[in-house]
Amino acid sequence: MTECLYQRHQDTFSPTPVAGSPWHPALLHGGAVSALFGLVVDEQAACWPDFIVNRLTMNLLRPVPMQALVVRCRWLREGGRLRVLQVEIEADGRVVARAEALMQKRGKVTLPDYAPRPLLPPPGPEGLPAFDIQAFLDGKGLPIPPGFHTRVQVREVTPWDERGAATCWIRVPVEIVAGVPLTPLTRVCMASDLGNGTGQLNLGNGVGCINADISLSLFRYPVSEWICFSSDAQLTEQGCGVVHTRLYDSEGAIGHVMQCIQTNGEFRG
Repeated sequence: MTECLYQRHQDTFSPTPVAGSPWHPALLHGGAVSALFGLVVDEQAACWPDFIVNRLTMNLLRPVPMQALVVRCRWLREGGRLRVLQVEIEADGRVVARAEALMQKRGKVTLPDYAPRPLLPPPGPEGLPAFDIQAFLDGKGLPIPPGFHTRVQVREVTPWDERGAATCWIRVPVEIVAGVPLTPLTRVCMASDLGNGTGQLNLGNGVGCINADISLSLFRYPVSEWICFSSDAQLTEQGCGVVHTRLYDSEGAIGHVMQCIQTNGEFRG
């Protein structure tokens, strides 16, 4: 039986232990939050099959608690070629995360020969070494509880070593809501928070980087279950920066993730 992140009752979503964060048992992993946004946006986008979700920007305003969450959405623009949807996640009536999805109408075009083409994918995931996130965290000697990160499957193109840059194939074989199969859009949304994992920059002395947002931009949806993340962090001496992730599926590049990061002295990565 496939595990799921949430049990759903209309617009209320109750997290399961699968959605848990490695840093505190009472909080959700960022991937569980991005997955919930992806599910709601995908449901709305399904009503407009001629449109593609080009961008989904998710602001993680507060830690999202392991409790019943209410999701509300409204259209900010409903044009014939451009649509913008706002989605909010509430806990006890307080907004803890907010997202904006930009959708554009598809149209058939012929690209000239000189137009840039998407890059080919890195090698893998077949034949590449597996990386176990939980074992990696356990190796630090920290009491890390299982959760979302425990379910993430990783195949390394380059080592996941917290030096600020890595390339890995990633797959998360769980459902967001029980009995609802993943779609190409929800699959990439659920994984999108992991860019700051592959591109994690460890500064030593127990100081790492946390992300305040996730901005996912796609020029097409993935066609494979495995998605490749090629991430690198750029951090200033003021302790703020960005992680840029290039996304690939089995056929080539599909988009990007940008995440604003800051150092966190309590982080033990």
